[in-house]
Amino acid sequence: MMRRALLAGAVALAVPLLSGSPVLNPAALAAPAASTESFVQTVAMSDMFEVQSGKLAADQAGNAKVKSFGQKMVDDHTKTTNELTQLIKDENITVDLPTALDRDHQAKLDDLKGLSADAFDRAYIPTQVSAHEKAVDLFQGYADGGENADLKQWAQKTLPALKGHLDEAKQLSSDIKMAANDKDGQATTKDRQAEVTVETNKDDDVRVEARQRKDRAASFEYVSRQKPTDWTAQALIGRTVENDAGDNLGDINNVILNEKGDVVAVTIGVGGFLGIGEKNVGVPFQALEFRTDEARADRATERNDADEKKESADKRREARFDTEHSNIRIVLDATKEQLEAAPEFVWLDEQSTGSAREERAVQ
Repeated sequence: MMRRALLAGAVALAVPLLSGSPVLNPAALAAPAASTESFVQTVAMSDMFEVQSGKLAADQAGNAKVKSFGQKMVDDHTKTTNELTQLIKDENITVDLPTALDRDHQAKLDDLKGLSADAFDRAYIPTQVSAHEKAVDLFQGYADGGENADLKQWAQKTLPALKGHLDEAKQLSSDIKMAANDKDGQATTKDRQAEVTVETNKDDDVRVEARQRKDRAASFEYVSRQKPTDWTAQALIGRTVENDAGDNLGDINNVILNEKGDVVAVTIGVGGFLGIGEKNVGVPFQALEFRTDEARADRATERNDADEKKESADKRREARFDTEHSNIRIVLDATKEQLEAAPEFVWLDEQSTGSAREERAVQ
């Protein structure tokens, strides 16, 4: 029970389907669009950060092009904020707009406030590349599959400007790196020694602090969104496994991972009644197939009570939070008899006592 409770509580554990498993049709591979409320709130927060950080750039940047870019962010994102606010009013969209930056955006802004000239340019422009990559994905997703028709049209109309911002930010990033390399190449040994000395002075504490922040940065890229082919452990646990004939083989009770994060197996509860008397059978994760309802219909034999079973299964899946995978069937090439005759999965604590294995051997 403790094992199940711990793993079921890991809501954020993403379980990627193996590339060899048949999954969704190509049309379903696009990232799902954000809800209207989430889209509006995210855009409003992004605009607020762009305006405030753009004002800092116009004032503190060392590069004239970065100053100009910062002012453009102030002007363009003020415009999109006004358009979005008016659109929400016209469409009677009920949503609470943010009145202040959230913790993450405020931290980024605070980091920029202590910098000036070249140090500011090197810190500000990468945030703009990252922010506009996310903005383009967000707007494209809502333009393709958003809920509100007028918001979808506005998102599509705004996309070219955002892509232009992204291209300009990328070019500025390249220019800044090139300028830094040229400066380093021209510096003499004496100049480098002088720079080290200056960095120890009080006036350049901000530069040292910026370098320390960079050293503390993570050495990996964060995973920021779930893909249609990604599952969570909680979504898998409790799902029914069936065979080609549509027979219910049992429910997934647990997901087994190794220390590298690979999904090794799932345990399926076999036999028993209402969980009483059932045993866990370990099945390699690669043996599971993830099929859409359409794929199952093509392979499975129609039965008189198929509609009733499907309706019941759909209701069970809709009761879970992972409704995006409600049309997916988990199929195993096995019969109920084969699973019932399979060896029971032995947990580590059971192995340490040896009693469980001995009892099974006697039976």
